Amino acid sequence: MRMDHHMQIANSAFATRCNYLRGLKSLILHYEKLPEECTADEVKAYLVHERETCNLSSSTINLRVCSLKYYYRHVAGRLDLVVKIPNPRIQKYDTEVLTSEELKKLFQCCRDMRQKLILTALFDTGIRVRELLRVRLSDFDKQHQSITIRNSKGKRTRLVYYGSRLRIVLKQYCKYLGYLPKGVLIESYKDPSKSLTLRGVQFIVKQTVKRSGLKKRIHPHTFRHSFAVHYLNCGGSIFSLQRLLGHQNITTTLHYLKYASLPEGKQISVLDEMP
Repeated sequence: MRMDHHMQIANSAFATRCNYLRGLKSLILHYEKLPEECTADEVKAYLVHERETCNLSSSTINLRVCSLKYYYRHVAGRLDLVVKIPNPRIQKYDTEVLTSEELKKLFQCCRDMRQKLILTALFDTGIRVRELLRVRLSDFDKQHQSITIRNSKGKRTRLVYYGSRLRIVLKQYCKYLGYLPKGVLIESYKDPSKSLTLRGVQFIVKQTVKRSGLKKRIHPHTFRHSFAVHYLNCGGSIFSLQRLLGHQNITTTLHYLKYASLPEGKQISVLDEMP
């Protein structure tokens, strides 16, 4: 497909390419014709159908709009349609942060060591799910207790750190498998030569939450949010947190200050401190 070729040349992330192609394919199947053959009114009607009939979230609709605008701007050259397609207003939710007790409950409700490793690693390191699914045992540095995260968001490489509890769970996981995984660490249940999928992790988290009885809106990314807030509560620097999370812009990291319980600092007069 032309858009996929264009996005590959533009060095777009694999996940972005998949999401954009999915959105474009949805429009093609809806009208059974090429996107450039659609009018602005037809595109708008399609988006309304997706939102009201298919009950898609505002963020998913926004992704659909982004994919169509990308296609019309960069592939089809239909700038007239780009202007006429409105950007949806995204519904924002408060960031859910798990307490220590809630985390312990979730860890206890894991059915096997693979599930426990996933939840433990997500919280202890704060890495994204897609990053975890690419991690290999060879990425672990036992001496410095660090993990090399390769080709993360923005095609960057960074280091994250892990503690003794994750080290123990990792050891138990390898014992549970009966061997040291040579490929990806989080293997698929059906095919050990492949990684567990994103949907697989989402399903595991959903079922674990259900067994725990917790009523919060918890998804895999919740563990990353929780890591960030707990890190700040433990005295971690906001700039160190930015590096650990792999945020390019500090503004994204500053969002977590709103949820952290930071101690009030002593009032200091810098003038009085002068000798």
